[in-house]
Amino acid sequence: MYQSIAFLGTIVLTLISLLIINKKDKAFSIYLKIITVVFCAIGFFRFMLSDSFIWVINGGYYSGTYYKSIDVLQSILRWGYYLNYAVLPMAVFFNNRIFRNIAIYFCLPFSILSTIFMGDFFKYFLDPMGRGLHLSATFRYIYFIIELILAMSIPLMVMFGYKHFFNIKDKKEWINYFCALPLVLLQMMPVYLPQSLLGYTGLVAKSFSMVHIVWLLITLLVIFGLYYFFRFKDYDTRYQVCVFLSIVLFFHYDSLYLMGFSIPRLPIQLCNLGAYFFLVAVVFRLKKFFDFTFIVNITGAAVAMLMPDIDGGVMGFWNIHFMFEHSLVVIVPALCMALRIFPRVNAKSIKYAFIGYSCYFMFCLISGTILNGFSAETGFKVNYFYIFDLKKAFDYFPFLRFTQNIYIRAGRFIVYPLFQLIIYLGFFGICLLFYWLVQSLYKMTDDHLQLRLSRIDLYEKITKKKSKAPRDFVD
Repeated sequence: MYQSIAFLGTIVLTLISLLIINKKDKAFSIYLKIITVVFCAIGFFRFMLSDSFIWVINGGYYSGTYYKSIDVLQSILRWGYYLNYAVLPMAVFFNNRIFRNIAIYFCLPFSILSTIFMGDFFKYFLDPMGRGLHLSATFRYIYFIIELILAMSIPLMVMFGYKHFFNIKDKKEWINYFCALPLVLLQMMPVYLPQSLLGYTGLVAKSFSMVHIVWLLITLLVIFGLYYFFRFKDYDTRYQVCVFLSIVLFFHYDSLYLMGFSIPRLPIQLCNLGAYFFLVAVVFRLKKFFDFTFIVNITGAAVAMLMPDIDGGVMGFWNIHFMFEHSLVVIVPALCMALRIFPRVNAKSIKYAFIGYSCYFMFCLISGTILNGFSAETGFKVNYFYIFDLKKAFDYFPFLRFTQNIYIRAGRFIVYPLFQLIIYLGFFGICLLFYWLVQSLYKMTDDHLQLRLSRIDLYEKITKKKSKAPRDFVD
């Protein structure tokens, strides 16, 4: 019955949209963008609701309990459906044939399959083992049916409203589709998928283990690979790549709420905020805001990647989340800068970074002090910007232990001014070091470009032929 409602709702919504609103192209475009944003918002909040699929682990210990279960069909369905959150916005907001083809010929079939197997989803949605918000079964059915209706309607509207169909006679269209699809699938892999299909595996994730080193190398390879592939593309293409990755990061962090929605899991840590900051800065092209996020977030993510908080089986939920999130927090701004989405950072950028960082630090200090002061009543403590858990900080920086003797207590509230001041100044010092490194990379890039031009000139002089290699960037 529920499947019939979803399919009927899709038909009705699509027909009404195409027959009435599609008569005016501009109005239809705005309408389609609005319902796409609504769809993404529904998906965003659904991750905060209960879902026991996080306990489908194909072999592994979590909190002392061994889990051994697998649901291949549900894993594959969720993976395919998850692409909707990044692909549909790209297909609607940009006239990009690759994303529109994926939306229509991949996402739509998976949305239909997800509707057919809706009962399998609800086996996990309504399971009391889920850690998210537990709401009534009626609400969950209505909520997911609305989401499915939009997931199926939007690609259909793109197909018939924009008259977009796969050009089967164009070899390039086939190549683009089958080259892009695996990359999109890899980027939009749900954080719980590796453990559900592979289990935790025998590989252990620890600092400077083989897993850690391979992860760092892959991150660098992704940055350089995407840069070299897209560096001579037109601005719109480069911009779309960065927008797509920003959306991927945004929804990746959102999936963290599957492990429970609570104050300690709010996006207050610097790298968590990056998921929101980059989406805002890139989508709305806010130069000053991007300068702040570029300097501060890359610095923070780099520190976290060099001192990773990973442990246990590499495919576990938290390890995949940590590695995926921090990689993207570095990749997104690095590509935005390398692909010239924003002008280069300069001395003024340091000012914006300092102001933004100072506001952020003070927010963490004040809110963290207040929340920890009431920890006896709330039952939890927070460690915003890692300036409250001194024991953990001293494990990394034992030479700072003397700072624990310098503190100010006011009733239930306590601050460690010297320790927190050292962290504040030390981190911004690393930001300044990163800024110097970026300026050095700019110079190296300019020198490389000049060398490249000289090589092209020499080739043309010797061969008397015009080089096919692009001489200049397209901006």
